[in-house]
Amino acid sequence: MSFSRYLSDKRFVLLACFAGSLFFTMLLWLFGLEIGEIFLLWICFILMAGGLLLWNYRNQRRCLRHLRDVMDALDQKYLFAEITDIPKSELERAYFKLMKTALKAMTDEVSQSNRLNLEYREFIEQWIHEMKVPITGIQLLCENNKSSVTRKILTQTEMISQGVERALFYARLGSVEKDYLIAEVPLKECVLAVLAQNRQFLIQNNACIHTEMLSGTVYSDRKWLQFILNQIIINSVKYQGDQPPVIDVTSQEQENYITMSVIDNGIGIRESELGRVFDKGFVGSNGRSEKNSTGMGLYLCDQLCARLGIKMEIKSREGEYTTVLLHFPKSEFLRA
Repeated sequence: MSFSRYLSDKRFVLLACFAGSLFFTMLLWLFGLEIGEIFLLWICFILMAGGLLLWNYRNQRRCLRHLRDVMDALDQKYLFAEITDIPKSELERAYFKLMKTALKAMTDEVSQSNRLNLEYREFIEQWIHEMKVPITGIQLLCENNKSSVTRKILTQTEMISQGVERALFYARLGSVEKDYLIAEVPLKECVLAVLAQNRQFLIQNNACIHTEMLSGTVYSDRKWLQFILNQIIINSVKYQGDQPPVIDVTSQEQENYITMSVIDNGIGIRESELGRVFDKGFVGSNGRSEKNSTGMGLYLCDQLCARLGIKMEIKSREGEYTTVLLHFPKSEFLRA
């Protein structure tokens, strides 16, 4: 708070004091007091009033500085009213009481909202786990009764399973740190597991996956990494061009990173849209032509990569190709 702002707040009091001083000056002059004596009284009044204003200004400024220090030291700002000193003046105590009431109402509202969100997330997770049982049952029935129809059913079941997994990962996104385990993960083994999960979908789309140039081991969470790779490979097949999809999965060891590349021959991404592909709900021009696109797959991949310490990058040329790069940091500490 600046001194000019302080004086601006006190302007009505200052104007009242000035008007009162002029009134008493006229009375004193009418009663015969000399001009010099009146002038001396004015000097005394200004000194006393100015000193009182300065003293009050310094007290208020010191108090505000103390309150800011208390606020800055708090991690949970809403507890400010619980630990700060109780004001001394009656007006400040009234404001303080109103502030505590408002903060308590806000805290109760936030707590209620968090509780409802937690219950909803737990319900979604439980429902998703329950849905996995009939999905697995359908897959087993189709595997045991193979025909052209059951293969098509398996393809659709794989797509349902992908959607269910996406919903589960989104529900857990806020607490992902509690649900992963960092360990050595062979990249080729991880990719082959993803291909096995989607084999009917890949067969139905005549997809050709090359993994001959893929090798190496990274430190990551196998389950989360498989989800990321699943989204990337499914997108490569979903947004295929006129030719059957051909996907090359390679790895390259660099000084501080192991880079994994997933390159397809699909329809690519417009240059103007490359900077937005990781935005939540962004589907782009390709997604609008694909009715089942939600714009959540790459968003989830980007969020999970950030939590796993993986740098995700996309390069593309419209009508030619799309390359997804995953940069895994090397960890000599974990290796030791």
